[in-house]
Amino acid sequence: MLNRLAHVTLYVHDCEEALQFYTEKLGFQKRMDSKMDDGSRWLTIGLPDQELEIVLHDPTHWHREDVAQIMLQQVGKNPMWVWQTEDFEGTYETFRQRGVKFISEPHDVMYGKEVIFEDLYGNRFLMLQPTTM
Repeated sequence: MLNRLAHVTLYVHDCEEALQFYTEKLGFQKRMDSKMDDGSRWLTIGLPDQELEIVLHDPTHWHREDVAQIMLQQVGKNPMWVWQTEDFEGTYETFRQRGVKFISEPHDVMYGKEVIFEDLYGNRFLMLQPTTM
């Protein structure tokens, strides 16, 4: 039986620029960074208090050219993920000052407060501070 989600993958055009965006703008930590003999790179990031790792995956060294091109067409088209915070205003202001692109204004909803932002490739993420029950 399955017991946990260990990794999720984001296709990227450039691992280094993606790493810089996620660590410097959003506060993720680099978890693994390994070069393989064939030139491919295994690069993961994660939040400080979370076990889940995000693979920043440039498929050009991992896959045949035709397969890599299909994967590269998916850059910026991931489904929206929801990131939770306990300090909505502080996190929003920090991200804004770091140049994160917001595509909505923060607003209150019946289950909390939320705003939508994008990464450097156009993937959309929702930041949520849920209402305390």
